[in-house]
Amino acid sequence: MPHPQHNPNLHNMSSRNTSSSDFQSKARQSGVQAGEDTSLILEAVSEAIFFLDHDNRILFLNPVARQLVGQTHDVIGLGFHDLIGCFMSGESEAAQCPFTRMVKTGELVAIPSHVWNREDGTQFELSLSFWPRTQQGVPVGGMVVVRDLTDTMEIQRDVQRAARLAEDAPNPIVEFDAMGAILYANTGMLNVIAQCGLLESGIEVMFPAALPAILQECLTTNSAPLRVEHVVADRVMAWSFFPLEELKLVRAYGLDITSDVALRRAKEAAEESTRAKGIFLATMSHELRTPMNGVLGCTQLLKDTSLTDQQRELIETMHRSAEALLTLVNDILDFSKIEAGKMSLEVANVNLRALVNDVTTLAEGLAAQKGLTISLNIDADVPEEFRGDPIRLRQILFNLVGNAIKFTKQGGVTITVSSFKRETRDESDVVVLRWSVRDTGIGLTSEQQANLFKAYAQADATTTRRFGGTGLGLMICRQLVELMGGTITVNSVFGQGSTFTYTTNLLPAIHREAAASSSRTGQRGVGEQVGPLRVLVADDNEINQVVACKFLQKLGCQVEVARTGREALVAITRTSYDVVLMDCEMPEMDGYEAAREIRLREEGTLSHLPIMALTGYASEEDAQKCHQAGMDKVMTKPLTLPALRTNLQELLRQATS
Repeated sequence: MPHPQHNPNLHNMSSRNTSSSDFQSKARQSGVQAGEDTSLILEAVSEAIFFLDHDNRILFLNPVARQLVGQTHDVIGLGFHDLIGCFMSGESEAAQCPFTRMVKTGELVAIPSHVWNREDGTQFELSLSFWPRTQQGVPVGGMVVVRDLTDTMEIQRDVQRAARLAEDAPNPIVEFDAMGAILYANTGMLNVIAQCGLLESGIEVMFPAALPAILQECLTTNSAPLRVEHVVADRVMAWSFFPLEELKLVRAYGLDITSDVALRRAKEAAEESTRAKGIFLATMSHELRTPMNGVLGCTQLLKDTSLTDQQRELIETMHRSAEALLTLVNDILDFSKIEAGKMSLEVANVNLRALVNDVTTLAEGLAAQKGLTISLNIDADVPEEFRGDPIRLRQILFNLVGNAIKFTKQGGVTITVSSFKRETRDESDVVVLRWSVRDTGIGLTSEQQANLFKAYAQADATTTRRFGGTGLGLMICRQLVELMGGTITVNSVFGQGSTFTYTTNLLPAIHREAAASSSRTGQRGVGEQVGPLRVLVADDNEINQVVACKFLQKLGCQVEVARTGREALVAITRTSYDVVLMDCEMPEMDGYEAAREIRLREEGTLSHLPIMALTGYASEEDAQKCHQAGMDKVMTKPLTLPALRTNLQELLRQATS
C-alpha cells in the first residue's frame, strides 16, 4: 500500500477533513508549541522552518517559511511534498522520499539543491534539511529547514560567467594583490607568453620594470593610471590597470598593439618627411629665387641699354630661360602647397578682358615662333568685371594655352569664355564662367586622358623628352579649379587636337568710386617715376643690391644700402628715409628683428616708416610672418620693374591714407 504522503488526493482530503484547530491541538501534543524564547529564535532565523507530523503534514511554520510559500496560502495540514515536491533519486518510490528516509534511519537527510516552482510561477532554488523529531524517545515527525539559494546561486552563476569570460578572453588579464603577487592569469596571458617564447621567464617579464610603483599608485589613488606600453620580444604590449578597491586587488588588461605602433611610427615618419620636404622646398625657393632675381633683373636692365641685334637676341633668350625656370620653381612650390593643404585663393576685382589679353599677349610670342594663331571668343553676356583671384585665374589659363601651343605643330589655339547656365535656380549671386582652350595639336588617347590630371603625369614617357615639362601643370590647374568650385575636363581625339574645358565660381565685382580712382591713378603711374624718394635697401646679397638699386634709380629714387639688419637700424637713426626695402634673411640681425625694432622705436610717436619686405619665400605663412614683424608690404623675388613700381605706389598710398 502506498505511503500516505505520496497520495495528493489523500492529503487534500485529509487537509479538508481536519480543521486548523485539530492541527494546532496536534501541534501542542507533538511539542511544537514553543515558549517565547523559542518563538523569538524561529522568527529571527533567516531559514524557512517547517514542523511536520509523522504523516509528513505541516503542523507549524515560521514567518520566513510563510513568506516563502506566500502569505495568502494556508498550508497548515498540507502534505509537505505536495507543497514543495522534493524527492531524492532512488530506485523505489519509498527510497526517493527524504522524509521517509529520515523516519526510517532516524538521521538527518539533506537535499543540497532543489528547484521549486511556486503556484504563482516564481521559481526558487532551495536546499532542504530533514531533521527527525522525537518525544520521549518516540518519533513524532520531523523538522525541515529550508534555505533559499536563489540569489546566492545567481550571484555564483554571475561570478562563474565573469570568470568564464575572463578565461575565454583572447587578450591577457592578470590580477595582483596589494603586495604585487600574481593571483590569476587567464589563458590569453599564457598564450601571449608562449608566442613570445618566454614561458620559462615567468609572467613578470611581460610587465614594465615600474610595475610595483604602478600597482601602488593604482591602489593608493583608487584610479586607473594612463595606459603603459611595454616592449617585450618582438611585441609591444599596452597595459591598463584598474583597482578593485573592496578586494584590495589590481586587475591588469593587456592588448597587443604591435601593428598599431608600427602604423603610428610610419605615420610619424611620413609627417616628419613631409615637414622636412616643406622646409627643403621653402629653402630651395629662397635659394633659387635669389640668383634668379639677379639673372632676371640684370637681363631686364641690359635690355634697356644700347645693344646690337645679336646681343639683344641673346639677352632675350637668357630672359626667357630664366622666366621658364621661375615657372618651374613656382609649379613645384604650388604642388607642395597643394600636398600640404595650404593652397588658398585671394579675392579682388578682376577685369576679364584685361586678364585674357594679358595671357594672349604673353602667348603670342610663343605661338608666332611656330606659325600658330591665337583666337579669342568672349560671349556678350559675360560680365566685364567680377571678383576672384586674378593671379590664379591667369595661371590656369596661361598654363592651358601654353600647353596647347607646346603640343601643336600647325593651326592654332582658340580661347572661349561664356556664362554657364546652371540647371537649378540659385538665389546666390555667384557668377559661373565656362572657359575652354581648343588646339589643333597631337591629341590624346583615352588611356592618356585618364591619367592627365595626376601629379607628374604626361601623355607618355616620350612626351617629356620631346616637349619638356614636369607634368605638374595640369594637376595644379585641376586643384585651383576645384578650389574655385568648378571642374575641369578634356575632350580629345588622337591626332586631331584637344579641348580643355573648366568652370569657375566667381563673385560680382564691387564698384567703388574710390577704388576706381585709385585704379586709374595706378594705371597712370605705370609709365611714370615714383620719386623723388629716399630709399634704404637692406640686403646682404650684392647682386640683389645692384638690381634693386638700378630699378629704384630708374624710378627716380635716391638709394642707400645696408648689408645687415643692424646696419639698417644705424642708417635709419642717422638719416630720414621715405621707404625701406628689407630683405628677410640677413646676418647679425635679420629683417624680421630689424622691423620689430623699428616699430618698437616708433611707439608713442606719430611717425611710421613704410617697410616693404623682399623675400625669396613664397608661402602665405612667410607673408604673415612679415606682417607680424611690422612690415607693411611683401614683395617676392625675383623683382621686376613694373611690380616694384606698383608696390611702391601702393605702399605710399597706404602711408598717406
